[in-house]
Amino acid sequence: MTFNRAFKIVMALVWAYTFYLTATMQMMLAMYVMAGGMFVESAYAAICDKKGCS
Repeated sequence: MTFNRAFKIVMALVWAYTFYLTATMQMMLAMYVMAGGMFVESAYAAICDKKGCS
C-alpha cells in the first residue's frame, strides 16, 4: 500500500469521526478535528506534488 492511499484512508476516517462528532452534538471538538484535518490536507498538498509521495 502506498503512502498516498494510506493517507487518504486515514483522512476518510478523520472525516467520518468529524461527522460522528457533529451528529452527537459535540460541535467544538468537531471543529477542532475539522481544522486539524484541513491543516494536514493542505500541508500534504504543499509538500507532495504529483510526482512525489506516492
